[in-house]
Amino acid sequence: MQLPIFQTVQEILDYCWTRRRVAINHGAIPMAVVVAANLTGWLMGFDLTDYQSPAFAVLNLVNAVVFLPFTVTWYRMVILGQDAMTGRGLFTFSDREGRLFGWQVAIILIVAVTAIVGILVIGAIIGALAAANAALAQALSAVFLGIWAVLVVAVACRLSLVLAMAATDRPAVLSEAWARTKGLGGHMAAIFILCFFCAILLMMPLQMVAVISTFILGALSESLATSAEVVLSTIVGAFGSMMVLLFPTTLFAFVYNRISESMSGDQNLNHAANDDAEATRTHDTPGNIRGQEDGTHNDVGTEQDLTDEIEVAIQKLAGFMDGKPNETAADIRLLMDGLGASFPMPSDTTVEDIDADGVPARWVTAAGSDADRAILLLHGGGFTAGSLTSHQRLAADLSMACGTRVLLVDYRLAPEHPFPAGLEDCLTAYQWLLSQGFKPGHLAIAGDSAGGGLTISTALCLKDDGIDQPAALIALSPWVNLACDGETMDSKAKHDPIATQDGLLRCARDYLNGHDDKDPFVSPAFADLRGLPPILIQVGTREILLDDSRKLAVRARADDVPVRLEEWPGQIHDWHVMTDWMADARRALGGIATFVRRYMG
Repeated sequence: MQLPIFQTVQEILDYCWTRRRVAINHGAIPMAVVVAANLTGWLMGFDLTDYQSPAFAVLNLVNAVVFLPFTVTWYRMVILGQDAMTGRGLFTFSDREGRLFGWQVAIILIVAVTAIVGILVIGAIIGALAAANAALAQALSAVFLGIWAVLVVAVACRLSLVLAMAATDRPAVLSEAWARTKGLGGHMAAIFILCFFCAILLMMPLQMVAVISTFILGALSESLATSAEVVLSTIVGAFGSMMVLLFPTTLFAFVYNRISESMSGDQNLNHAANDDAEATRTHDTPGNIRGQEDGTHNDVGTEQDLTDEIEVAIQKLAGFMDGKPNETAADIRLLMDGLGASFPMPSDTTVEDIDADGVPARWVTAAGSDADRAILLLHGGGFTAGSLTSHQRLAADLSMACGTRVLLVDYRLAPEHPFPAGLEDCLTAYQWLLSQGFKPGHLAIAGDSAGGGLTISTALCLKDDGIDQPAALIALSPWVNLACDGETMDSKAKHDPIATQDGLLRCARDYLNGHDDKDPFVSPAFADLRGLPPILIQVGTREILLDDSRKLAVRARADDVPVRLEEWPGQIHDWHVMTDWMADARRALGGIATFVRRYMG
């Protein structure tokens, strides 16, 4: 991956400038600590200009340590987006983010050791040559030091990225991370040096203000000028430290994101190069992406077979919807119920309507299912549609695939019952399952589309209330960002035959009823997911909600939640409900079953 150096520097400067308030707000604490430490040193009489003094070394160590939380927080923001900062303090880190401290310390130690060895070796060579020709010795010294500095910076930059990738499991193996960064060391070093000089240039106006102020005060009092010089230079130095850290951290995050976007296979981040590539699939890619947790490969047929299958399903769906109104919530409800009813229930499946503490629900149980294990299924429908009728076939398919009972919940719908009514019903249904004697480790929560978002939101409510979490969460084509501002809202608009941005925004308005669309309980893509159980996400690459799944997966990884993101090339929104039409829907159920068995036991 080649990085256009000057374009990248411009991107970094633009990014940092547009988020300057965030940088200042989060850099205020470490800057204040550094300024206080430096001023304390001056007041105690230490000469902080002496590079060989212990005081100088101690203060620089304090500087490095205090600014580490800032760099990790900024790194997180660039990777996850500015909303990732919401509700999380400067010193609040997950275990993986804590490991970012480790790689930064490792880099410092490696560079320090390399510097000592390099200086000793070069010093010995130059010393031997100096006796013969002093001028030649000086010239060679400059050349050697220049080469050494470039190599150290190049290796350090690449190693910084490698260790950051390993610390966040993308990929977790150092050797693979090193291979993925091939050729980036020199480019990153060049950008790093340019960023460093940019930081110095941007500091010059502040430095000039400090010099002029000191000069003016010097005319009044020498002691006043000395004090002003100490205070102003300390403040400028602290601000400069933040600037020097800000740009390289942004660089590493940019490169990290670009590598992550190009990753596929076991990492399940197979972003296709273009929409044409997504319309077809190779024979071996889907098996790895969706495959089994045990590494086996699914027989998925040829490219043309798979493409034809999807197009046939789309045609059948279009035929079912043809001539039927689908504008109002009532119309969409009739449409979804009609589609769900058109899929016959398996003959060996039993159905029982029950009352789960006031919430209508339906037990759907395939023959031979384990009575001690259950999946709580939250149907999709944009929070305004969907019912026991529309999703009972999906419940039956899940019960048959996973070998568990499935409790399908008929939660209250908007606009009659906006947030948080539906979420409260889902939480009530889960607590009812616990009251029936189900162990949390024998439960899972699953949902499609809006139900996928409710799946994560319900788990967040459980965490907030201190209630035991289920064994696993399954989010199918999840809608987890009701702001509807993801990148694929635009890029996939012409390729998604089911969902539209306008339609989603209408549903969001009905559900939110004026509530904040980025509240984590309605848009869990912005939530703190720490403490949640393992999550399986299945999404099609033709969906406008694809970006939602990617953001949820990235957020889960950053929050130490085991997550498996499966991007099914060429698939459409909520294909799981079309098992009668699509073999891919049946294969997806197999992957869900494997995931459930792995964590439910």
